[in-house]
Amino acid sequence: MLKFAVLGEVRAWRDELELDLGSKQRRALLAALLLRSGRSATVPELIDGVWGEHPTPSAIGALRNHILHLRRALEPDRPSGAPATVLVGFGGGYALRLAPGSVDVEQVDDMLLEVQPDRQGAEPSQAVELVRERLDAALRLWSGTPLAGLPGPYADRQRTQLIERRVTLLEQRIELDLRLGRYTEVIAELTPLCAEHPMREQIRGLLMTALYHAGRQAEALAVYADTRKVLIERLGIEPGQQLAELHQRILRADLPAPHRTTESAAPAVRPPRRAVARVAQLPADVVDFTGRADMVRRISEWLTRTDGFSVPVCVIGGMGGIGKSALAVHVGHLIRDQFPDGQLHVDLHGFAAAGGRGPGDRSGTPAADTLGDFLRALGVPEGEIAPTLAERSAQFRSFLDGKRVLVVLDNARDIDQVASLIPGTPGSAVLITSRSSMPELPCMVGTLGVRLDVLARVEARTLLAGIAGLRRVAAEPAAVDSVLDACGGLPLAVRIVGARLAARPNWSISSLAERLADEKQRLGTLRSGDLAVEAAFRLSYDQLDCAQARAFRMLAVPEVAEISLNAAAAILGSDRVLVEELCESLVDLNLMETSASGRYTYHDLPRLFARELHLGPEAAEPVSGALVRLLDFYLATMKNLIVVCNPGSTQPEHLGSTVAHGLSFVDSIAAQYWLDAERPNLISLYEQTARVGGPALERAADIAWATAELIDGGPHCRELSRVLKKLLDTAIRAGNRGVECRIRVTLGTICCYSLGTLREGRDHQRIALTLPPESASDLRLVAFAAQLLSSSTRMGTETAASLAHAERAIRFARRVDDPAVECASLVNMAKTLSDAGQFEQAQHHASTAKTLAAKIGNAGLEAMATHELGAARGFLGNHQQAIELCNESVQLARLSGVELREGWALARLAHVHMMAGQLHEAEPIADGAIRMLNRAIGPLSRARVLVMHGLILQALGRTHQAYCVYRSAAEAFAPMGDAQYSHERLDGELEGPILALLREHLDQVIAERNERRDRAVGAPS
Repeated sequence: MLKFAVLGEVRAWRDELELDLGSKQRRALLAALLLRSGRSATVPELIDGVWGEHPTPSAIGALRNHILHLRRALEPDRPSGAPATVLVGFGGGYALRLAPGSVDVEQVDDMLLEVQPDRQGAEPSQAVELVRERLDAALRLWSGTPLAGLPGPYADRQRTQLIERRVTLLEQRIELDLRLGRYTEVIAELTPLCAEHPMREQIRGLLMTALYHAGRQAEALAVYADTRKVLIERLGIEPGQQLAELHQRILRADLPAPHRTTESAAPAVRPPRRAVARVAQLPADVVDFTGRADMVRRISEWLTRTDGFSVPVCVIGGMGGIGKSALAVHVGHLIRDQFPDGQLHVDLHGFAAAGGRGPGDRSGTPAADTLGDFLRALGVPEGEIAPTLAERSAQFRSFLDGKRVLVVLDNARDIDQVASLIPGTPGSAVLITSRSSMPELPCMVGTLGVRLDVLARVEARTLLAGIAGLRRVAAEPAAVDSVLDACGGLPLAVRIVGARLAARPNWSISSLAERLADEKQRLGTLRSGDLAVEAAFRLSYDQLDCAQARAFRMLAVPEVAEISLNAAAAILGSDRVLVEELCESLVDLNLMETSASGRYTYHDLPRLFARELHLGPEAAEPVSGALVRLLDFYLATMKNLIVVCNPGSTQPEHLGSTVAHGLSFVDSIAAQYWLDAERPNLISLYEQTARVGGPALERAADIAWATAELIDGGPHCRELSRVLKKLLDTAIRAGNRGVECRIRVTLGTICCYSLGTLREGRDHQRIALTLPPESASDLRLVAFAAQLLSSSTRMGTETAASLAHAERAIRFARRVDDPAVECASLVNMAKTLSDAGQFEQAQHHASTAKTLAAKIGNAGLEAMATHELGAARGFLGNHQQAIELCNESVQLARLSGVELREGWALARLAHVHMMAGQLHEAEPIADGAIRMLNRAIGPLSRARVLVMHGLILQALGRTHQAYCVYRSAAEAFAPMGDAQYSHERLDGELEGPILALLREHLDQVIAERNERRDRAVGAPS
C-alpha cells in the first residue's frame, strides 16, 4: 500500500520501502497533486503552481517527464503500455487515485473527525483526556517544516497553511493540558513558542494562564507587558480585548482554574460561514471569437427569458474542436449582467482522456464533486456540505432559490452528469456543452438543443486572418482556400493553422497548404503546442465501447461520401437494427453525421482520424475486409436490381457469388432510385479498389458490368470513365483477363452512349470481344460486347458491320439462353436498318423484338422495340400508327423506371410527329425529351435530339430559338473526338449524318474553344 508524507519533507513508501521521488521540483509536482485529495489539476494549474507566473519554455516538457518518472516510481510493476491506475491523466490534466488515508494530512483529518463531541461517546471525565491524546497524535505527524525545501508558489501557499494549522492544533491541545492541570509542562512548551510567534496573542494568553495557576503571577503580568511592547513597537497597536481582559483578571487575582469539561474542547475548527462576493467563475472571453452571430443571439435570448415557469437550459452539441466551449463562454460574458447573483462554471471533463484506458472507459467529474465545489464557491462551510449526491443537489437548489445565477457546465458526458446540477426554481439558467447530443435533455421543459456545424468559409477566413494576420491571408488567396479546405471549417483546425503561421512569420501559406494536402500528414500538421485536432477526436473515441469503436473505425474505410444503413450493416457483418443503434449513437456523440434517415457520413477530419486508427494498436482486423464486404453487398444488390430492371437477363447467374443477400426491390422504379442515389459511392469505390487491388477487384468489375447492361451511365459519366480507366489499369497489371474485359465493356458503354467518344468505345468493345469463351460467364460477356458493337458501328447506309455484330450477339445469347441480349440486339438491327433506309426489314426486326420483350416481361426493351417499330412505320408513311406506337413506347418506358429509355421514347415520339408534319405537337415533346436526357445520360443522345428540336423550331419559323438550339448541339458535339461518325435519320429526305446540319455552328464553336485555349497558355493569336 502506498503512503505519503507532506507534513515535513515530501516522502512516499510502498509498504515499508521508501520510494525515490527524485528532484525537489518533481516532489513539488507530486505535492500539488497529493494536496488536491484526488481532484484533478490541469496542466496550466500545475505549471503555475510549480514554475510560477513566468515558466521556462521547457516547462511543459519537464512536467510530462516528471509525470513519467513518478508513474514509474509509484507503479514499478505496471506492464509497458498498460494504463496508469495511480497517477492518471484527464483531458488536459492529472490526478492521483489513492486509498483514503494514504497521505499524512488526511490522517490528521481522520483523527480530528474521531474526536468531534458528537462522536466521542465517552464519559465527560474521560473526554478531555481522549481528545488531548488524539490531538497529540495528530501533531506528531508533523516531522518538520511542511513541504520542506519545495519550490513554487503552490508549495509556498500550502506550507503557510499547514504551519498555521499545526499551531492552531497545538493551541487547542495546550488548552486541554491546562484543563488537566499540567501547568509546568505547558509553561516549558509555551516559552519557546512565544519566542517563535511573538505576536500571536493566543499563545501569549495560554502562557499567562499557565504561569498564573502555577503561582507565578508576576511572570504572567510580565508576559503581558512584553506582548504589549512588541505589538506597539512592530504594529503600533494595543493587545486585543481578550488578552487585555485576561490581564485585568490576573491583576485582580480572580482567574478561575480551567474545568475538566468538553464544552469548548472540540478540536476540529469549524470555520464560520464566510461572506462570499458575487461568484464569477467564467473563464476569460475569447478575444477573436468569430461568426455564429445567429446562434449567439438565439442562445442569449433563450437563457435570459423570464417566463417564470421553468429554468432555461441550453445544450450546445457538436464534434470535438467545433467551438462549443468558446461559444458558451462568449455567450456567458454577453449575458452575465442579466445574472446579478453570479456565474458558476465547471469543466466536467466528460470526455477527458482516461490515462491510457481503452475505448469504453468512462471519465468525468462526478456530479457530487461538482456540487461540493459549487457549494464551497457559494460560501457554504465544508462541515455543512451534505455527504450524498441527492442531499447536495437539494442543498444547491435551495441555495439558488430566489437568485439569478448562470450555471455553465462545460464538456459534459451525459445527462447523469448534469441532471442534479440544474436549479429547481426559475431565475437561474444553465448552459451545457457536450460532444454528446444528450437526447434526453430536450424532452425536459425549458430546454433548447443546438448543434454547432462547421464554420462558413467567410467565417473561417476571418478567424484565420485574425490569428495569422490580415495582410498575410490576403496575399495568398488560393493557398488560403486550400488550407481552409483541409481544415474542413473546424474552428480548432483553423486556430491551429493560424497559430502555426503566427509563430512562423517566414513561412508562406502555400508551404503549409502543401503539407495539409497530403492526407497522411494532415492530422500531424494540425498540431500546435498542446492543441491538436487528433487529440480532440481521441477524447471522444476513448469514450466508446468496443462495438462503437469498431463501427467508427470500419465505417470510415470505404472512401464514399455517405453510407446507407444497409451498407453499414454489411461492412460490420451485423444485424441492421443493432447497426442502426451503433450509428445513431455515433451521431449522438458527434463522431458521425446523418445526411438523411438511414444515411450516414463523416466530417473529413474525423474520417482521417478513424482511418489512422487502423495503423495503430486498435487495428484488430484488416482494412480490406470492410471494402470487400461493402462491394459484396453492392454486387448482391445489383443482381437483384438486374432481375427487376432487365427481366430475361441471365447476367446475375454469371456474376461472382456473394455472401450478402443484398437489397430487394418491389419494382424497377424503386431499383433505379436506389442506383441513382448510390452512383457517386460506386465511383468512389472503383477508385479506391483501383488503388488497393486484391480481392475487391473482381467484385468491383462485376458491379461495373452489371451497371453497364442498364446502358444508362448516369449524370457523372465523365468521372465514371476516369475511375474505370484506373480500375482497368489495375486489372491489366493483375493479369486478370476476365476482370479486364468486364471493365472494358463498361467503358465501351460509357464512351458510346454517354460521352459520344465512339472510336474509344468501340476499341474497348472489340478487345472484350476477343475474350476466349472458356466459361458460360465469358460467353455471356462476349455476347454483350457484340450487342454493344452492333450499336456503335452503325454508320448510315453502311450496315454490314453492325448487322454482323448483332447476329453474333444473338447466336451467343441463345447459347447461354439469354433472351434480353437477343432482344436488345434485334432492336439494334432495326435501328441500323431504319437509318440505312431499309424500313421493311427494320419493321420486321422491331416487331420480333417487341414480341420477345413482351414474352419475357421486359418493359424497357419492349419500349425500345415499340418506338423503333413506330419509326419504321413512320418512314413508310403510316404516321398515325407510328404516333400510336411511340405513345405506347413512352408508357412502357415509364413503367420500366429508367429515365434514359423514357427520354429515347419521347425523342422518337417527337420524331414521328415531325415526320407527320405535326410540328406544334412535336416541339414540346422534343423539349421534354431533352430535359429527360439531361438528367439521364451524356451528350451524344442529347445532342441528336437537340438537332431534331432545332429542325422543328426552324420549320415553325422560330429562327432565333432554332439557332440557340443548334448552338447547344454544336457545344455538345464539339468535345467528341469522332463525332463525325454520329448518324441519325431524322427525315425521309435527309440521308447524311446530322452533323451536316451543324457544320457552320460546329466550326464556330471549335474555333472559339481553340482561341480560349491559346489565350490560356499564352500562345499568339
